[in-house]
Amino acid sequence: MNLLITGGSGFLGSALALRFLEAGHRVALLLRPTSQLSRLRGREEAFALGRCDSDQDIQEFISSIKPDAIIHTACAYGRQGESLVTINDANLRFGLVILQAMLSVKKPFTFINTGTVLEANVSPYALTKHQFAQWGRFLTSQSAHQLRFVNVLLHHMYGPGDDPSKLTTHVLNTCHRNEPTLKLTAGEQKRDFIYIDDVVSAYSTLLEKRNNLSNTVDIEVGSGAAPSIREFVQTVHKLTASRTELQFGALPYRPNEPMHLQADISQINALGWQPKFNLELGLRRTLELEYNE
Repeated sequence: MNLLITGGSGFLGSALALRFLEAGHRVALLLRPTSQLSRLRGREEAFALGRCDSDQDIQEFISSIKPDAIIHTACAYGRQGESLVTINDANLRFGLVILQAMLSVKKPFTFINTGTVLEANVSPYALTKHQFAQWGRFLTSQSAHQLRFVNVLLHHMYGPGDDPSKLTTHVLNTCHRNEPTLKLTAGEQKRDFIYIDDVVSAYSTLLEKRNNLSNTVDIEVGSGAAPSIREFVQTVHKLTASRTELQFGALPYRPNEPMHLQADISQINALGWQPKFNLELGLRRTLELEYNE
């Protein structure tokens, strides 16, 4: 199968790229000209790389690849001080350019989008993610069955090599280094933490079973459990035998903070998928691979 993955230099995109390559698919990666590919473990030459700097570049690359499916993981979270325009361009406009380019190829395809479980009012990231999903549904309705739009409502992913700006990675690094203190909120928020290998296997299931899905569908991907942030941090603290002082309550909750996010995984269970890692197993594996413990 011809696959196109966006965000192939990122945590999720690179993991998907390597897994699908190993499964025997022809994998193309749509990248920024400056993207660093260290997460691909020296296997860059096995992929068709499209370092695109313009809408025209994207159109030409997609026309040359003619993918059967696109897996869209590229995004901007806003954690690096990106402007609203940059976040909009990454999370909304970029995806629309890809969809428009693919629709002009006149070939049926599946678009697996990495969406969000956050409500639109939580952040510019969440708002733009919801807006793009709305566009995906609209274009599917107008495409005469050319497009199937699968919107993955992905919960709190973690694992070795993840972005250091994320809470999960920050907690792991701080505790592993035995830094003096770790300032936190009260930690009462409940989150569905899902290990990266389970995320990749979920995407593999969705790709394999795509013809069993409706033309537009939202599917939650998570572990199905929702421990609190406090439980997550305390588990990391225990597994690392850390001496870091955990300062719960030192930070306020952010505006519009959701207090309970837990995946309903019944839809993807019905496709034959089950998570293999509970929180402690996933954290042990992360520590083993990240820090060689």
